[in-house]
Amino acid sequence: MNILSQNRHSTFQKEKPLRSLQSFDNSYYKDVVALIGAGCWSIDFVNKRSHLDPTARAILRVPNNYRPSLNNLLEFYVAREHKQYATKTFLECTDGVSFNIEIKMLTYDKTPVWVRATGKPRYQEDGTIRGIYGVFVDIDKEKNKELRFEASLKMIEEQKNRLQNFTHIVSHNLRSHTNNMQLSLELMGMTDDDSTSETHESMHRLSNIAGNLDKTITDLNEIVSVKNTNLDYRKIIKFQDVYDRVSATLENEIKEANADLFVDFTEFPEVKHIESYLESILQNLIANALRFKHPNRDSTIQICTYYDDDDRGCLLIKDNGVGIDLEVFGDQIFSMHQKFHNNTNTTGMGLYMTRNQVESLGGTIEVESVLDKNTTFNIRF
Repeated sequence: MNILSQNRHSTFQKEKPLRSLQSFDNSYYKDVVALIGAGCWSIDFVNKRSHLDPTARAILRVPNNYRPSLNNLLEFYVAREHKQYATKTFLECTDGVSFNIEIKMLTYDKTPVWVRATGKPRYQEDGTIRGIYGVFVDIDKEKNKELRFEASLKMIEEQKNRLQNFTHIVSHNLRSHTNNMQLSLELMGMTDDDSTSETHESMHRLSNIAGNLDKTITDLNEIVSVKNTNLDYRKIIKFQDVYDRVSATLENEIKEANADLFVDFTEFPEVKHIESYLESILQNLIANALRFKHPNRDSTIQICTYYDDDDRGCLLIKDNGVGIDLEVFGDQIFSMHQKFHNNTNTTGMGLYMTRNQVESLGGTIEVESVLDKNTTFNIRF
């Protein structure tokens, strides 16, 4: 035996015997799962048993004595659309379709958490499916960062669109006012001293132009102030208190429209908001409902608050007025200076301002309408 052979033999003698392949695989599997923070789960249809490993239990924050089952596992999905999606995915997996999805779950203590869930069917020797097994990983921090990034991109896009609207106002509306004012002044300079009636007419025209110019600048200032509002101005506000002030302000319009207003704020009675904004939102939407009443029937307006499926507080205002053709105006309804009816008593700024006031505090506003029947505005705070 040469030296190389002796060394090789010596090395082999010093090595510890390998564990069994099954023992190695189980240990390796557990180490990998621990490294990536994946929780394992399984459902056995034959023995009617469900299982969550310690990591899965930690992600879902379930106590040690919790016994998972097919029925109570569905309770871990927070919103209706996620629960429906989870159910659909699970049923497809029982037909042999594996899945790899991102979904929002609800922990045992009712805390929302985003996870990446994977699963695949487990087959018996005869080819039938005996259960499902898989893993899920807590991706809540990463997913929320992604959602915030998407929201930031959306906000940038909206800001770009608003900037274009501002450009339109400055280049068109303000220029129109100043041109009219300059023309009126030139006409006044060309009139004789004795032409008092023409002077009065020019002064009246200048007064109207100044009023319109002031209104345009006021609207611009209001829009800018909405975008720069400090969130510290928010406070808890009761809807009923704001509604009482708005209905008193609109008392004459309500009587003129012979309107019935049905109000219910019991489910979601108060909100943390900026009081002047909430008052403006209610006043704009109720005033629109009164202004665009159907000529052949008395006005009926429903105003209520509620919680949606995601537990977000909502405000709904529905009328039975002339409605809006959303197929024609759907993309423009919240744009600046948009009018949808032949009503001269509007500036086309109300809905634009309302959307700005809602979105400035992270809310959303949606509209549904049937022409000649009704219009519904739904605000989620």
